[in-house]
Amino acid sequence: MPAFSVCISCETPLMAALISLSLSFLHKLSLYFQLTKPRLSIVVVFSAVMGAMLAGMEGWEGVVWLLLGGYAITGAANAANQVWERESDRLMERTRGRPLPAGLVSVGEGLGVSVILGLVGVLMLGALRWDVAAWGFLAWALYVLAYTPLKRKGVLAVVVGALPGALPPVIGYWAVRPEATPFLGWLFLLQFLWQFPHFWVIAWLAREDYARAGFRMLPFAYQAAEKNRLALLLSVWALPVGAVTGFFWGLPEGKVVWALLLGLGVGMWAWRLLRTPTRRNLRLLLLSLTGYLTLLYLGLWLLS
Repeated sequence: MPAFSVCISCETPLMAALISLSLSFLHKLSLYFQLTKPRLSIVVVFSAVMGAMLAGMEGWEGVVWLLLGGYAITGAANAANQVWERESDRLMERTRGRPLPAGLVSVGEGLGVSVILGLVGVLMLGALRWDVAAWGFLAWALYVLAYTPLKRKGVLAVVVGALPGALPPVIGYWAVRPEATPFLGWLFLLQFLWQFPHFWVIAWLAREDYARAGFRMLPFAYQAAEKNRLALLLSVWALPVGAVTGFFWGLPEGKVVWALLLGLGVGMWAWRLLRTPTRRNLRLLLLSLTGYLTLLYLGLWLLS
């Protein structure tokens, strides 16, 4: 019995140290995971996978490579973006709690996460084909090296940022069917147009934060509320207009009508915001835009 007690007394500090070390390691991993902006990355990967499904992808192996590789390279871009904007993030209420501005992760760690995820993402997409990996790297470069530094320059940042934002369905489609088709161009157009109201709703909701950080994301000065609301309305109504172009490209009528109806539905929420400019209506418009993208791809897939 005494020997057993001695054994326990010896092992308890060791076990406590191991448990503490494990918890510390898991906490650090969770901070690294936050650098990938999980919610945004999931939306990106979803549209990439749906692009592949719409191109006729069969089997799960390709989907797995696309999921993992797409998330890795998207997470790499998001981590690099947060390293770049760490000082600005400290000034904004919505971002000051992120790992880098809060001092929970060092700049070196953030860069390490970005580099490792970027390499892993390129290799995983390369397992599908190397031209698919090249598309992924292009999206990373546009987001990190073009969009991020332009956020202080004005509305041009939104135009540039919409390009990598519209590439995920192209990457997914190209992984299965590496050719430029009218349907692929139409998908790119719809997701490109969707970026503008999505950017601007978020920028309007966080306009005070953005102004403090020096970001110029809205089409007009933050004080020009009426002009910004009108620009937001027009950007939303570009969605059904973009959908109609599918008729001229000879795409299946059912798919075009589906995209048109969804665009008109979001347009009604934008019109409601113009008439009653409340924060609640802004959030409802943001919710409808998120629903638009999800329902668009699911509907197009079911109609295939």
